[in-house]
Formats: sequence, structure tokens, C-alpha cells
Amino acid sequence: MPASIAIGTMAYNEEANIGRLLDSMLAQSAGELIRRIVVVASGCTDRTCEIVRRYQLKDSRIELIAEAKRSGKVAAINEFLFSSTEEILIVSSADLVYAPRALEELIAPFADPEVGMTGAHSISSDAPTTFFGYAATLMWQLHHEISLQAPKMGELIAFRNVFRRLNPAIISDELSVHQVVASLGYKVVYVPDAIVYNKGAENLEDFLSQRMRCIVGNLQIMRDHNVPISTMRIVPVMRAGLPYVYQNWRRFHWTAGTAALELYCRLKGSMTYRSRKSHTRYKVWEPASTTKTLPADLEPTTPLRRG
Repeated sequence: MPASIAIGTMAYNEEANIGRLLDSMLAQSAGELIRRIVVVASGCTDRTCEIVRRYQLKDSRIELIAEAKRSGKVAAINEFLFSSTEEILIVSSADLVYAPRALEELIAPFADPEVGMTGAHSISSDAPTTFFGYAATLMWQLHHEISLQAPKMGELIAFRNVFRRLNPAIISDELSVHQVVASLGYKVVYVPDAIVYNKGAENLEDFLSQRMRCIVGNLQIMRDHNVPISTMRIVPVMRAGLPYVYQNWRRFHWTAGTAALELYCRLKGSMTYRSRKSHTRYKVWEPASTTKTLPADLEPTTPLRRG
């Protein structure tokens, strides 16, 4: 096990979930290894900072960096990196809840000195009984299936403390870390048993906004840095997706609708990326408001069937 870890959480107006996230961090089975939990709250106009300060009274390991304005998630991550001396650093989205053994599983691969980065398994908390709930569940299940073959990092990542900053022009932080760690000769490992829960978009506007930022960020890494992204390749997506199409044929119209929206976002994302306006627009983005309130019961929802 690593000697010490620090967790950095980048937050903007996360009052609906920041308390539950901190509770799930403090309840981790590997909690004794956590030296610091740093919340970088950038330009918050809600009660995020107030809630974090209450938690600081409960646990001295919790630190708050309150920034007056937002400069983008990568800039907030750099604030965390500058202050970190721990052996393993963890970067977490703020709209998550961790399963009790998530961190223990996430850091276990670092027993191998060749491993430089790990990524958690994100599970949608949405019930697949509405179109957008189904779409979120399907997208994360495909992400999981593809990552088993070619790791693609997501909402929670861990990495060795072997660099001091990320390029502030980068849109996708986890891909940037992946690129840096791999360029140093380390292995990158996907950890399916390191489970975290998140929530998908509930309406078309938020779904498109989320996917556009993700796709433009992927394209930036792929084309500017010549790094392949497994979830952007058609063959792995088709190979992972076809069993779900077969087994969930009664919801074929929802599967087709999800695929159509993804294709639309990829085409529009490609045009947006080429326009170069994306570098400013997506570095500081407007969060999807419907993804911020996770349900109280976070028992795993029934997964879509796979052939």
C-alpha cells in the first residue's frame, strides 16, 4: 500500500452533494492512508464553502481553497498539485459518492512500481426507466466494457506524484494526466472494483452539454497530442454495444436515440474543435444542473443486460 495519499476535489456550486461526497471519503476502508482532502472551490456562489468549513471542524485533514473566480478545472487541479507532497494523488469530481472500498481498490495496483495511474469504475445512479436514465446507464456501461480492454479514465483517478502541473489549455484533465503518466513510461490501469456513483443528465440540454465538452476534450488530446482514445474509436464502441442492442431489444428505440445523440455530438464536436473556439469555451464550462443531486439510495441499479 502507498505510504500516503491526498485527494483533490474540484467544486463549483456543489452544495447539493459536497457533504455526501465528503462523508463517503471519510468512511473509506483505506481511510487511515488519507493524509489530506483538499476541496478547491472556484467561484462558488452557493453554500459549498460553508458546508466544507463545517466538515473541517470534524476532521483536520480537510482543507479548503476558496478561489474568487473560476479559471477552469485544470487550473484548480494545478492548485492542488502545487501543494501536494503525498506519494499518491487522487483527483475526484465533486458530484460523486464513493463505494466504501473504492479508494482501497483504486490504490491497490500501485504495489506494482510500474503502475503510474489508475481509474475508477463509474456507475450511473439513474434508473434505466426513462430515456435519459437509460442513456446514462448505457453510456457508462459501454465505458466500462471498453475500459476493460483499453483503459479510459473517468470521474475518479489516482496517480503517482511525479509531475507538478498540467497544461492549463487542456480541456480534459484525466486524459492530460493519462498522457503525462504514460509518457514517463508508467502503466495505466482501469480498476473495475473501485466503484463510484454519479448521476446522468435528465434533459436534452444537459446531455448535449456534457457530451460536447467530453468529445471536444477527447479530440484535443487525440489530435494535438496524437494520443488514441479507446471510447472514441468506432470498432470498440460497436463491439461493446451490440450485445446490449440484442439483449435490450424492447428498448431499441432508446438505444437508437442514444446513438443518434452521440453521433450528433461527435459531428458537432469535431466542427467546434476545428473552429478553435473550444479552447476558451470549454476550459470553463457551465455545469449540467440536473447531474448534481444524487438519489438518497445508492444501491446499484439493475444494469442493462449484456449478451
